Amino acid sequence: MANYRFQGTLCGYLCDECSEPLFNVKVRLYRVDRQAITETELVQRAVAQPKDTLVLLSQEAVDAKQSRLIAEVDTNERGGFSFQLGDRQKYAGEAFEIDVYCGTVPHRKPTPKAPVPRQFSITTLQPQWRNTEGGFLGGFDYCIPYRFWCNFRQLYGAWVICGDVDICKTDAPLGGVRVFAYDVQFIQDAPLGSAVTDGFGKFRIDYATADFEKSICPTLEYEWFGSGPDVYFRIETLSGTPILVEPRSRAHSSDRDAGPCLCVELCVDQVPDIPPVDLSAFTNLGVYRFASDIDSAPLGTGLTLGDGRAFYSDVRLNGVLAKHLNGQPLEYMFEVKNLSAGAYTQVPQAQIATTKIGVLEKYAPAFVGDPNPVKTFDYEVNGTASPTVFVTSFTADGWIRVPQENNVFGAAGNFVANGDMIRLITSSLAAFPPDDVTGLLAGQNATGLGPLVQNKHFAIRMWVREAGNVATQVVAGECQNVAINNTLYNNESHHPSWAGFVRNGELAVYLVDIAELIGAGCKELTNSLTVLFSAVHPTLGAVSIGMQGPGGPYTFTLPAAVAGQRFGTATNGFTFTDLTDCAYLVTLSVQVLLTTGDAVPDNQIDQIAFCKHSHLI
Repeated sequence: MANYRFQGTLCGYLCDECSEPLFNVKVRLYRVDRQAITETELVQRAVAQPKDTLVLLSQEAVDAKQSRLIAEVDTNERGGFSFQLGDRQKYAGEAFEIDVYCGTVPHRKPTPKAPVPRQFSITTLQPQWRNTEGGFLGGFDYCIPYRFWCNFRQLYGAWVICGDVDICKTDAPLGGVRVFAYDVQFIQDAPLGSAVTDGFGKFRIDYATADFEKSICPTLEYEWFGSGPDVYFRIETLSGTPILVEPRSRAHSSDRDAGPCLCVELCVDQVPDIPPVDLSAFTNLGVYRFASDIDSAPLGTGLTLGDGRAFYSDVRLNGVLAKHLNGQPLEYMFEVKNLSAGAYTQVPQAQIATTKIGVLEKYAPAFVGDPNPVKTFDYEVNGTASPTVFVTSFTADGWIRVPQENNVFGAAGNFVANGDMIRLITSSLAAFPPDDVTGLLAGQNATGLGPLVQNKHFAIRMWVREAGNVATQVVAGECQNVAINNTLYNNESHHPSWAGFVRNGELAVYLVDIAELIGAGCKELTNSLTVLFSAVHPTLGAVSIGMQGPGGPYTFTLPAAVAGQRFGTATNGFTFTDLTDCAYLVTLSVQVLLTTGDAVPDNQIDQIAFCKHSHLI
């Protein structure tokens, strides 16, 4: 059977001009129910526009489709996904249904109660497969219409304001100002949140249903003019000077009766007394904004919200990086504090991986009429200089100098920052000794070897200053709590009686074995199958066991997880004696909830095979 690679990206519109990638959701592919649909109906569905086939599924409908599941994958931070399909999935290029399962929605503001996961179906798709050297390749890029996506977000209590701030007379975007949003209520207006505009004058404010349903007097109903808030805005400079103060009455206009998504265009009169703002701010670990996407309160978990991931490996620290502070060349540095002991200490050069912080642009046409006369070169921290790479320098006290080139037509060129500051080598922040699991066998409780490994917690902050001027040092963003785990597991003994092996340097413990084969790895099974497993990690995700063979795939029910591990005996979802005499493959899949901020590790896989023979005469 051929190999098929199906890949694409998903996003959702918040309005015509504003969209968001669907990151950390599951894309599920299902076989078409050929008993419930004719060939003509299948063709009609496959050629229909996805906007006409989008449908929210009930849990009963999701459960009914489970037996038709081909495969599922998680999207990355850009909403991208990729499937490898073929023999293992019994897939041969036919049409399938494409669904999306959401445990949460992007940028949802955390609430005490977790949302109910939901699933929707996009369409029935017959990929246009293209034959390549590595197999057949097909794609699907789709952005969900805002009418569906915004209503879907509302099911999670997730509301959003997406907007632009311009200067009224010129329509020039106004960056570096803070926008406040309020909901008009009967007694006291409710603040919905605030955000700072970026260099293009754009801002986004995420808030929850509870933010405008809070009531001082529960007997009063505040939402007089619709089901959502009635919104008005205030805009201030970062020093707190008001430059736009809308009256409360503005909220009662029809365009301000907010649904789950509200898109606005605001403008302010240019105020000559307000100098341009050079804004630098550390806001993100990879794609995760620590103020809203990580439980980063001092007593929080330090894990990402929604998917509960700890960080590991090299993590990209980013936000907004300006060239200047108070009109002077800018320098910056980071500090880290181990929350279990100690104070903040500066991140030295040795703890920073090579980081591209932007590009150098130079007007240098290669020939008369060159259609691409502006050439770009990478600009790096802790990199290696070459004809195509420029490297910025450190000061004697360990601060990073922001490149100052500012003329694309000059000999030096022009530096354009990309918002990345450093890639932090998190494994260097503390000791993460390997955990030796010698003696642990599938099915056993790992606490028998001693206490389980735990995450370590750190605070991270960025300082900026005018070049060489200690008196101007100021904190420009602080993540108060982030969970980090770089522990690896050594001496994992995988099914020692059948093609056994021992591995070191594993991200998690993931062991599967068959009790009947212990001590007799090539034994044929006749009347029973007992699958043992152990999975261990402080941020353990989904654990599943499946079996391939004639009549399969077959499923198992696993004992519940307990405090960083899941272990014991898997319960067969089938009658063993009814299996056809043949060879079978049992697969354990363990999800490890870690992230670099931009990528997540693949599931850890362990497998064991056996032969079933009834010995009937």
